[in-house]
Amino acid sequence: MEITLGGTKLDTSKTPVTSLEVELSAEGAAGGCTFTVEGLFDYENSKWQNDLAKTVKPGASLEVSGGYVKKAPLFYGYVDEYTLEHSGEGAPKVIVSGIDGLGFLMNCREPYYGGAKKGKEIITEILKKSVSAGFAKSVTVDSGNVLQDFETPILKENVDDFRFLRILAERYGMVLMAINGELIFDALWQNTDPIITLTIGKGLLSFNKRVSLKGQVGKVVLWGRDVNQKFIQASASSVTAGGKGKSAAQLVSGLEKAVLREYSEYARTEGELARLAQARLNGIAMGLVSGEGTCVGIPELIPGRYITIEGMEDQANGSYFISKVTHSFTTEGYFTRFEVKGAKVE
Repeated sequence: MEITLGGTKLDTSKTPVTSLEVELSAEGAAGGCTFTVEGLFDYENSKWQNDLAKTVKPGASLEVSGGYVKKAPLFYGYVDEYTLEHSGEGAPKVIVSGIDGLGFLMNCREPYYGGAKKGKEIITEILKKSVSAGFAKSVTVDSGNVLQDFETPILKENVDDFRFLRILAERYGMVLMAINGELIFDALWQNTDPIITLTIGKGLLSFNKRVSLKGQVGKVVLWGRDVNQKFIQASASSVTAGGKGKSAAQLVSGLEKAVLREYSEYARTEGELARLAQARLNGIAMGLVSGEGTCVGIPELIPGRYITIEGMEDQANGSYFISKVTHSFTTEGYFTRFEVKGAKVE
């Protein structure tokens, strides 16, 4: 692994990093990085060697790369917290925590009134705040133009920018995440091509799959009002996310009668309302399948893409959406843990 802090690459031969963990999420959570340094405290002079405590500053840029032969980028963000830990039970430690560019948006609490601006433009403006502040490199928003036909004005009050984007992502069926400095707001679940295939016993160390009907519905019905305040209605009953297989309602006879009815202020036409209902149904359906796995360290494994699992029984083999990835470096080696989910069972 390689750590670059405040633009300076740490010399791990002189700065013993005993553990490092990078966590990336496609579940509307900011990514994070934590590493621990031990054995650098000079007891005689009561100070940290190599000026470590002076190097670690809140807001300092933080980059991490890892791999076996050629190191690949794993994290880009900034230091948001550090701890100087002294204990009679062991050597003093410096524990550094970083967060990606989405974390900066948690500090932005200015109200926003979009007016005639479209959703894509508004979301792009918000994400670019982090780029302008130096905490992110680039922005990708709605590459498939999912938001282009929505005319309903968007406004933000009493929530920070990050929370606001999470609300919009859930509303429109999008994924909010950050990967190596790129802030993403997109319908990533639509690209079902697997990023990698893992086989149990050949790099894949463990995997478990869970299928649960908890919270599943067969239909979503949304009510709203048009521009003339007349009631409108739309519904969705066919899951369009999650690739091949059967949805919960297709698996279990009678579940189609489980209906979720909600009122929405975020649509002014039946067409808009239908798209919101579909996004709501898909979001619920993605909770049908979940699972976790551990493999040898694979820096290319990222959330927001699909993975293929092989080498087990037919019920466990298949394609899954990667919702979370954790890269861990310890004295035992480099390993990657991942979480998956899906809307259908093959």
